[in-house]
Amino acid sequence: MTEPSEMISWLERRISSAMTWLDDHGKGSKKPRPDHEIETKEYDIARFEEIKGAYLKTLKKREQVVQCQ
Repeated sequence: MTEPSEMISWLERRISSAMTWLDDHGKGSKKPRPDHEIETKEYDIARFEEIKGAYLKTLKKREQVVQCQ
């Protein structure tokens, strides 16, 4: 299994990368990309954040189970 810290770091890098792309190519940039590409990046960010939240929640539950044993 991938180490939790490595997984969280990977998710944070993906989120950061997509946000940087939006800064560079989003609606407010000098040469914005087509709307469907922007919407795809926004969707990606939302899903990665959702996955990260669920992953952190699961890790917290797992730690609580281990402490109770």
